[in-house]
Amino acid sequence: MNAKTTRKYELITQIAGLGASDAAFPALLAELCSIDYQTAFEMWEFMLSKHSASLSDKAVCNRMEVLPFTMFLRISETKMRTLFTESLPLQKLIYGICATAGAGNNLAFLTSLISASKIDTADECLQKLRGNSNVDFNELMLTIVNDVFAAYCAKNNVRVPVLNKKQKTLLLDYIGKIKGSNKALLTQRLKEL
Repeated sequence: MNAKTTRKYELITQIAGLGASDAAFPALLAELCSIDYQTAFEMWEFMLSKHSASLSDKAVCNRMEVLPFTMFLRISETKMRTLFTESLPLQKLIYGICATAGAGNNLAFLTSLISASKIDTADECLQKLRGNSNVDFNELMLTIVNDVFAAYCAKNNVRVPVLNKKQKTLLLDYIGKIKGSNKALLTQRLKEL
């Protein structure tokens, strides 16, 4: 066994022993990621699952969800998208439990899934987000639709977004599940496209 492999297993052992509030988690995970991206990704899922009861605390989520999510995206968005799409448990942990769901990079990632017509994965994430008791889904749908529109307009240098039928159907389905003034506003905005 070479030194790199030895360090990989040392890191796995160290990370597995960390508590939910341990500030060393992001740095150790980043070091593991530099050795083995997929193993680091699996350890991230393992730690989120292990400390799922603490994910209603935004400080814990910042260390355990926000920083790693950002790191994985920065290193390889393609690998991140592939591994994330294959992991329903991770989707549930991030979008269904975390107090930071629907914000920052996980919001941008969800927006990119919708924009790229990755409808099945986006549907799973939205379904989990809707059931997350730590966030306000009604307000998040407004943010998500605004972000999808803004991303399309920025990418295509236009003022009015154009969504395909699957994208519209997905968004209208979840808009139909919210309550309050955002429901009518968002429904009207999508029907005008």
